[in-house]
Amino acid sequence: MLKMNNLKTAVLLFILFFPSLLNAQEITGFEYAVSGGNITVSVTLSIDENQITLIREGLAKEFIFYIDVFRRWSVWPDEFVKGRRVSRTIQANSVKGEYKATSSYENTIIERRFMSFNSMLKWALSVKDIKLDISGLAEDGPYFIRVTIESIKQKPPQIIGYVLFFVDDKDFKIKKDSEIFTKGGK
Repeated sequence: MLKMNNLKTAVLLFILFFPSLLNAQEITGFEYAVSGGNITVSVTLSIDENQITLIREGLAKEFIFYIDVFRRWSVWPDEFVKGRRVSRTIQANSVKGEYKATSSYENTIIERRFMSFNSMLKWALSVKDIKLDISGLAEDGPYFIRVTIESIKQKPPQIIGYVLFFVDDKDFKIKKDSEIFTKGGK
């Protein structure tokens, strides 16, 4: 009986402290184009049915897309060169039929309302044509693009945050790297 209680306790602790391992998120549609002194990146996030159900039931979610250019070094750690941050917050109220998404990119905030839940989700989980200026980079340097996507949890009450400071504040954090390229497109 004691071993069974230990197993239940271990499973409970695993679910509480590592929820991101139980979810299935994936970066799909990762496309980029290098032309002259610019890189254009488009990326789409695919989330699992459990998260879609939570959003449909009214849970507000924030997704943050980081699109970064790194220079690859053989001996040293990879060097961060440039990056962009795009934040998407979505809210659904199925009873009222209200679906709202807010996008924050650089100094621009866009708020959109949608007629359907699926169209809101499609828009909020895809970032299209983000431009990065790489005109000042070396021509022959090996570079790659890293896309990192985070889903931020709703903030717990402040007193609980102080007690459980070691618990991660993200639902998940995933990343994907492109192939190595040079500024000249070689």
